[in-house]
Amino acid sequence: MKKIFFTFFTIIACNLCLAQIPHLYQHTFPQINSQNPKVLEMLQQVDENQIISDVEHLSSYINRRADAIHIYAVKDWLVSQYENMNVDSVQQHEFESISYHGAAPALIVSAPNVLAIQVGKTRPEEIVICGAHYDSYVHDPIGMFDPDTLVSPGADDNATGVAGILTTARILSNYEFERTIIYANWNAEELGLCGSKEYAKECHADSVDIVAYFNLDMTGYVHPGFDIQIDLLYTACDSLLGTFVQQVSHTYLPDVYIRHAWLPHGDTDYSSFNRNGYQAISPSEEVYHLSPYIHTVNDIIGLSVNNFEQCVVFTKLNLACVAHAAGLISESVDEIDDLDEEIEYFEVFDIFGRLVRSEKSVWKNMEEIRVNDLQSGFYIIRFFMKSGKSSSKKIFLKY
Repeated sequence: MKKIFFTFFTIIACNLCLAQIPHLYQHTFPQINSQNPKVLEMLQQVDENQIISDVEHLSSYINRRADAIHIYAVKDWLVSQYENMNVDSVQQHEFESISYHGAAPALIVSAPNVLAIQVGKTRPEEIVICGAHYDSYVHDPIGMFDPDTLVSPGADDNATGVAGILTTARILSNYEFERTIIYANWNAEELGLCGSKEYAKECHADSVDIVAYFNLDMTGYVHPGFDIQIDLLYTACDSLLGTFVQQVSHTYLPDVYIRHAWLPHGDTDYSSFNRNGYQAISPSEEVYHLSPYIHTVNDIIGLSVNNFEQCVVFTKLNLACVAHAAGLISESVDEIDDLDEEIEYFEVFDIFGRLVRSEKSVWKNMEEIRVNDLQSGFYIIRFFMKSGKSSSKKIFLKY
């Protein structure tokens, strides 16, 4: 009887763990059955040598632990990389979180998340995010060592994922998209998804319209004797997104085996978005043969990252998925200069897609919009015409 009760309890517990709150927004994804020439052009720009260089740099720090001083230097390097790209803004998202990773709950105050924002041209309030955590971890079972001196190179976990997001941003930031794209690097993932969890919670509270979240975490290890493959981590609730990613893979990476899978243990940042009502997915190395060197001093290039070709494959998949989900614009779209149609109303969004103002009583050929109560930063004004058309204009306020 006890055995039967335990089995029943286990089934209930598993179902609860897999539960997801209803989606905040119901988005579908395009059918991808043929290759887009511009996306092919983008994929040809993925540079394996650049990925190797990024992984080498990130794994050269003594560690990237969220509880060590070195994490701030890593954050600064990431900011500098994005500031040299053609993005609209680079933001540092500060957060505090409670970690349950250790023996007792602990307050986490560490370096911020790094977010690079590329504003969409026609639907800027709808957001596609791709991200990877930039912290690393090495096991210290009794907490006796100084975090600043622990060696934790984190080459596979997760310098490879960060390198994939950086490459995606370097390439996609030179193109135009309907939707806004955020390239994100999360901190304190190893302590309980802390950075992504706090960001996703804030987005949910502000009803931010996140169309999809694409995660990269560990892409460089192939078990000896195995071929490159992609394991897709997502819940049944996000099957539309899962089908979309598989279509993209079959179309652009036809020779790579891909399947739906579950992590046998552990978690990663896609769950933060899933649990806050957003469709999210995380391509992974073969889940039953993950790198055996993660969370050790041997998570290095050569042992733990033994196949940069697989890193390229995962980067290409991420890039193609983001490009299609964000709505690649084939021809240049100019921002409006004059409004020669009668305006019915307008909305103002901040760069994170949050609605900060809505004005219903407007007039034809309005000459000014008062924004002196808004803080400095980028904003998107979306005008809705009585004809049913809409146009967007990006502005930057500096006081």
